[in-house]
This record gives sequence, structure tokens and C-alpha cells, in this order.
Amino acid sequence: MGSSVKQKFDNMRRNISDNIESLLPEYFPVAWKLGLSISLMLLLGMAVLGSLIMNSQLERMQNQADAFGYTLAQQLADTTREPLLAEDHFSLNIILGNLMQSDSLYGAALFDRDNNLLEQVGSLPADILPSANGSNMLRWQNDSELLTTYFAPVRIDQLTAGHAAISLSRAPIDAARQEARQTIVSVTLVMSFIAIIVAFFVSRRLSRPIHDLLEATNALRGGNLKFRLEERRNDEIGQLVDAYHSMASGLLEKDHVEKVLSRFVSPSVAKNMMADLQQVSLGGREVEATVVFADIVGFTQLSENIAPDAVAELLNAYFNAISMAATFYRGTIDKYMGDCAMIVFGVPEDDPEHSYHGLCCAIMIQRLVERLNTLRQQRGLTTVSFRIGINSGSMLAGNLGSHDRMQYTVVGDSVNLASRLSNMAGAGEVVAAHTMVTAPNIRPRVRLHQSGAMRLRGRSELVDTFIVEGVHAHSETLMEQRIATFISQLMDASLSAVK
Repeated sequence: MGSSVKQKFDNMRRNISDNIESLLPEYFPVAWKLGLSISLMLLLGMAVLGSLIMNSQLERMQNQADAFGYTLAQQLADTTREPLLAEDHFSLNIILGNLMQSDSLYGAALFDRDNNLLEQVGSLPADILPSANGSNMLRWQNDSELLTTYFAPVRIDQLTAGHAAISLSRAPIDAARQEARQTIVSVTLVMSFIAIIVAFFVSRRLSRPIHDLLEATNALRGGNLKFRLEERRNDEIGQLVDAYHSMASGLLEKDHVEKVLSRFVSPSVAKNMMADLQQVSLGGREVEATVVFADIVGFTQLSENIAPDAVAELLNAYFNAISMAATFYRGTIDKYMGDCAMIVFGVPEDDPEHSYHGLCCAIMIQRLVERLNTLRQQRGLTTVSFRIGINSGSMLAGNLGSHDRMQYTVVGDSVNLASRLSNMAGAGEVVAAHTMVTAPNIRPRVRLHQSGAMRLRGRSELVDTFIVEGVHAHSETLMEQRIATFISQLMDASLSAVK
């Protein structure tokens, strides 16, 4: 029974909480939360303060009115002491009549020591006498308004010879109390309104650093690592701003390091290394990947006949084109070895089409070299030819070297075979191993002819090889579009440099 009641209570509380949450907007600014909280506290404080002041003032006004009534009653008692002892009713009647000329009095009366009514003018309570009342005043109501009757004893030395009573209207004091109440309520409302405005202004001031931090984090999320907050504070918000600046500076420094590192290793390797520096260690894993070696034909003799700066310009121009082709087909420049570029596909990022992408990249490199040679001949610059070897298979990929100097690369027999094939290729040729191009997912998408069995250095058996002439027509269309864009950009850059 107890558990059932508790469950019903929990369900009811949960329903109430859900209903309240459904009424609230999904996003409620912190400035509004602060403003409403401060306003509520100020409003409650002003209401309590106004109530206390109003009650105090009304009580003081009532006490002053009662003191005035008691004073009038005591003056009447003092004035009528001698006529009351002399039982001079005529004089008593004259005194009461003169007293009633005041507009504030509604009645007056005199009682003897036995509380017997001696004289009366105006309105008095009909059935309540001083002794029966038990107090010095009586609040009552006649047919038209509220009245208060005050009693004062007529004393001779220590003896009570009778009582005097006067009745005053409560209308003036009630009107004054109502006016005071309205004034206090009006002042309280005005002050509360001003307090609410000030509270929201203060809350906006307090929440502005939070909005600035939110803007900063949004900029950080958008990649703007140079965004900084100008405001300096010496409180907790200031410490939070300093922490943000330290974090942003660290991220900016890390981004710079990653960009510099990506020029020496592949961007994906650089990103993985910077993501967790503690995990950068020697080691590797066996993968299925593709390797392309693109080597300049006759580079040694060529470099002897031209200036070193011309050699550097030549290598940079052609290697820039190779880098574009590798990126276009999800390849990674593993390293540049003098006049040779080593490109891998399928590592460090998995690529189920690494073999086909490697072949497309090799063809694209040869097409790019042809277009670059035409462009350079027109400008009177030195041209070269590339020979390319390509192979797919199992290899070891990882950080290889020593603890103080390592390199992410691939090694293995499949890599060595690709290097040997590039040495056997002719100028402008792409030579691939038999096992790679005859695979079921590759053979229908390439154009090739058999080059024959080659004896490669380091191998006792002959290796069947093929010369790849092209790839699928749709792939070549995309390839030609990208080549045209690249050559157009080179020409635009050259024109800008001339200007």
C-alpha cells in the first residue's frame, strides 16, 4: 500500500516537472535567468519592505488618532470634574454642547461613579458602558459610518468620581490610512519596476562576458584560432577568459605544428600524430596497399648540366603536379628521394580501391608531365620524362626508424618490386606487375599490353609485367578535367607573377 502511494506521488511529481519543462523554451539565455532571478528577489524584498513600512505607518497613525481621542476624553473629564461633584447638570450640559460644536466629534457623555448616564449629546454606543467595556475605547458603527468612543475617568485625588466619553469618526483616519497605503504601494511598485530594469541591466552586464566566451568558442569551433577577447577582468570570469586564451594559443600552436609537419609527412599521418602525441612510437602493422614510384629519366646527367636553382625549380614544378595527382586519388606522398617520388595508397587511411586509384594516379602523372612539358617548352624551360612502377600487395606500414628519429612509411617485398619496376620502365611508361593488373576488379577497367617477363635485380625468377596505357573512360574524363584545371591555374599564376 505504501509503495503504491509513493509510486503515484513520484508519477505525479514527474508529470508536473515534465509540464513545467514543456512550458520553458529550449533556449533560455543566461541574462534572462539572472534578470528574472534578481528581479524576483528584489520584488519580494520590496514587497516585504513595503508591507512592513505600511503596517508600521498605519499602526503609528492609528496610535496617534487614539492618543488624540484619549486626550480629548481626558480634557472633558478634567473640565467636568467640579460640575460633576456639584451635580450641576446645567453646566455639564453647556460644556457638552460647546464640545459638540467641533466637526470631529459625533458624541459626548458623562457617567457617575456607578456608570449611570448623567448627560449625553450626539452618538454613543447604546448598550456598552465603561465598566462593561473593560477598556479605554470602543470601536463601533452607527447607521452611516464607523466610530470610536474613548473613555477617561473623572478623578479626585485617588478616587474615581465618574467617566467622560467622546465619540470620534474614524473616516478621517481611515482616509489618511488609505492614502498612506496607496502612496506606499505606488512607491513600492515604482521602486520594484526600477529595480527590475536595473536587475536586467546588471544581468546583461554580468552575462556579457559569457556571451563573449560563447562567441569565442563558436569562432574556435569554426576554425578561427586567432580570435581573442579584449576585455580584462580580475574575477572568475577573467580567469576563464585567460584559460580560453591559453587553450586557443595551444590549439593555434598545434595547428601550426601540424601544418608544418604535413609538409614533411602526409596530412593524415600528421593529424594522427598530433591527435595523440603519447601514442607516437615505433611499430607497424601488415596492410594491403599499393605503391607507386615515379622517377625522372636521366636526372643525374641533367642535373650536371643546369644550375642548382634551376634543378630545384624543376623538381618543385613536377613534384607539385605529382602531389596534386596523389591527393586527387586519395594517395599519400610517402617521401621524395632525390628525383623520385614514392606514393602509397590504402595507408594510413583505408581505401578498398587502392589498386585502381594507384593506377589512375600513375596515368594522371604521365598525362600531367606531357602537358607540363608542352607548357615549359613554350617558355624555354627544361623538360623531363618520368618512368613509373606500380605494385599492390601485402606490406608493413608504420613508424620505422629509431626512438629519436622515425618515419611513417611502408616496407616489404611488394614495395621493393614496385621500385624495381620503375627502374625497368621506359620514359613515359607505367609498368605494373602481372598479379596486380590481372585481378578481377582491375582488369576490366584498364587498358594495357604485356611487356613480357623481366628479370629484376634481387630476384631469381622472372616477373611478368604489363605496360598500363589507360583506365576506364569515365575515370579518364574526370582526370582530364582536373588536369585542365591544374594547368589553367599554373598559367594564371605565371601571368600574375609577370605582372
